[in-house]
Amino acid sequence: MHFSPALWDGSDPLYAPCTRVAKGLVYWQPPKKYRTAGYKVGNMRLPGRDGDGKDAERAKLARTYTIEMIQWSQGGDPAPIRPGTWGWIIARYRSDDVSPFRDLKANTRDDYLFTLKRWEETISDVEIEVTDLVELKTWQRSMQKNGRSVAYIKKMFTILRIVAGYGVALKAPGARDVKDILGELRLKSPKPRKVSPTPAQIAAIIAKAEEADDHAFALGLLMQWWLTLRAVDVRGQYLRMTAEEAAKAEDEGGIVRGGFRWADGLTWSMIDRDVTLLTKTPSKTEEAAPDALVFDLCQIPEIRNRLLATPADKRVGPIIVDRHGLPFDRFAWSDKFRAYRRAAELPEDVWMMDTRAGAINDAKRAGAGPILLQHAANHASLETTNRYIREQNASIAQVIDLRRKG
Repeated sequence: MHFSPALWDGSDPLYAPCTRVAKGLVYWQPPKKYRTAGYKVGNMRLPGRDGDGKDAERAKLARTYTIEMIQWSQGGDPAPIRPGTWGWIIARYRSDDVSPFRDLKANTRDDYLFTLKRWEETISDVEIEVTDLVELKTWQRSMQKNGRSVAYIKKMFTILRIVAGYGVALKAPGARDVKDILGELRLKSPKPRKVSPTPAQIAAIIAKAEEADDHAFALGLLMQWWLTLRAVDVRGQYLRMTAEEAAKAEDEGGIVRGGFRWADGLTWSMIDRDVTLLTKTPSKTEEAAPDALVFDLCQIPEIRNRLLATPADKRVGPIIVDRHGLPFDRFAWSDKFRAYRRAAELPEDVWMMDTRAGAINDAKRAGAGPILLQHAANHASLETTNRYIREQNASIAQVIDLRRKG
């Protein structure tokens, strides 16, 4: 198959190879010749919807997936890399057996790969040893000039600092100096979100889901809200598998779609026979905090009654599944939230990702103290919990009221 030179040089930011549109959704699909040759990565849903103005973002991701596919077919990178360059250290960070990249969760690795590819496309031939403050500031200003967001720039340089740190471990010339400079480089952080959904808004969205007979989404959102869980710990997620993991998956079973396996969501095995207790280890802290969280479902009848509605002989596998019996992916889950939010005529700044923050703020309004909030959110530190508190103005008003009454 012939690919445009824009695949490699980015000369056409809208060039999106191997993509197709189905029912308004955009997918990256590996060509038949690669699938026949054994490429195990299946169709990939790209962010957003056709016509939403995010074509360049989707095209960039499509080119990344296509390059990975071509490199797989060629058995490696398409061109030799000079030692001592950023391309060399990025490749080492991605592929070395001892690299900390290997210890990242699959979804985090995917996120890192996307950012690493962007750095490779721009600075692969630049030597680490000649990278100084002037060069780094030039890169930063170039991103700003091109309209990149504060969050984008912060993320890019955070990953570059991690790669430089690996270069220090490998004693790469200049890596320590670059890491030190990046440590001193002052980069703006994105402003924290100040909006979180209220109980009434969550109830309205759930009501619209129920009206649409989408009981799975209604139950999932209820569980996010009352159990203060991340969406990934309710619906689960599809994680990219390595070749070794794919081979294991064939023997071990589980839910596999293309080159991805489902993990981290709620399953019926986490609920006792009487549907009174749910035991769950959150995915983000399963290694750091091996003790599972135990939830008393009798305290939350609206959740327990929905669970009890499932016949006992059907209580197997994932709890939250779509009409086809498969777990949702993150894009479908977010799309549903937006659809029901619109149906409920709620503001567009009510986001699904803020559900957890909304639950924490609701608990704070109800009188829960800092330690209770920290434990409910399963945070290792109170500082993390404080980042979820978004009702500063309400707190100020409450303090003034308390002082006047005192």
